[in-house]
Amino acid sequence: MLSFFNTPLESTIKRQFRVPFVDEDSQKLIIHCCYHKVGTAWFIRILRSTARYYGLNFQCSTQDELNRNTDIFMEYMSRIDIDKLPDYVGSHMIRDPRDMIISAYFYHLWTKEEWAHIPRKSLNNLTYQQHLKSLNQEDGLLAEMNGTSKEVIEEMSRWNYDNPDFLEIKYEDLIKDESAVFYKLFQHYSFREEAIQNCLQITEKYSFNNRTKRKKGTVDNQSHLRSGRIGEWKEIFTEKHKYSFKELFGDVLIRLGYEVNNDW
Repeated sequence: MLSFFNTPLESTIKRQFRVPFVDEDSQKLIIHCCYHKVGTAWFIRILRSTARYYGLNFQCSTQDELNRNTDIFMEYMSRIDIDKLPDYVGSHMIRDPRDMIISAYFYHLWTKEEWAHIPRKSLNNLTYQQHLKSLNQEDGLLAEMNGTSKEVIEEMSRWNYDNPDFLEIKYEDLIKDESAVFYKLFQHYSFREEAIQNCLQITEKYSFNNRTKRKKGTVDNQSHLRSGRIGEWKEIFTEKHKYSFKELFGDVLIRLGYEVNNDW
């Protein structure tokens, strides 16, 4: 999954600007952790552009491939062994798993990612995409819930949310106020005020509206940025989806702060 995000280490660029950090002598490795369909492509563009602007090295990969010269590191499945990291400062983003399932389902119907086009014995030699396309929407969403999204939600559930070195971000908060959340993010990374303002210009370039030329909520099923809507599950989930979700994931929504009980 996400094979096209396994970009090689950005080549070192001659520094044309001052480094962005408040304390230039105590720079730490910057880490951003997220998940499939939780703003991954969005953050790759922003962090890679930030690194290029300041002559820093950006890398998107798994931790075992982390290069010692990397300055900004993105781990797209949040599989991090804290004990094996150098000094770091991090951020971690989650999304309502119900909306994530919907986003993943529609994306997987058209994605050209290699993993989705490999025949599987478990699917009667259909590819993952062919399997989803063979089902109606209700059953397709159930298949997605039990498929790749199940792994992602389980990873999200296992994350340590009590680590003060990681700024915890909800996708929903970012959608509501990009500028405020990104300001807090770069402040957490210990960027100078001037650098924060520069980075906010970068984030504006890659905002949903600027990337898609659509307002948030306008659906394009053939786009990686499908709608940007919050709470879409309320319109799409059937009672069967709700029951299956609770059976599979228990109280995960309560633990992640999206519900106060399971009576949704």
